[in-house]
Amino acid sequence: MKRFSVIATIALCGVLSVHAQSAEKILSAAGIQGGLVVVIGCDDQKLIVRLRANDSYLVHALDTDAKNVTKAREYIRSKGLYGKLSADTFDGKRLPYVDNLVNLVVSEHLGGTPMREVMRV
Repeated sequence: MKRFSVIATIALCGVLSVHAQSAEKILSAAGIQGGLVVVIGCDDQKLIVRLRANDSYLVHALDTDAKNVTKAREYIRSKGLYGKLSADTFDGKRLPYVDNLVNLVVSEHLGGTPMREVMRV
């Protein structure tokens, strides 16, 4: 049975604050050791990068705002990590993945993305 984890960073990072350790704590709390991590919202580029703890992780950040995606891509490229991490726009409602593909969804706020959609992926 595939283990599926959803963590709302508003619950975690509101307490932990977003520092280097918070990505480690998010991954530890989720209990995953790799796989596809999806970040809804590209506001915190450092967190996006830090969620790729090692080569076992692939991180895909999504945002409805093209400017936020551009900033995230620039930051990821500046770290030489584009490809291992990526950022794209999405409609804010439907996540661009097949059912049960994603290992972890991290979001400060889901915006218009329904929780059933998060659980689907």
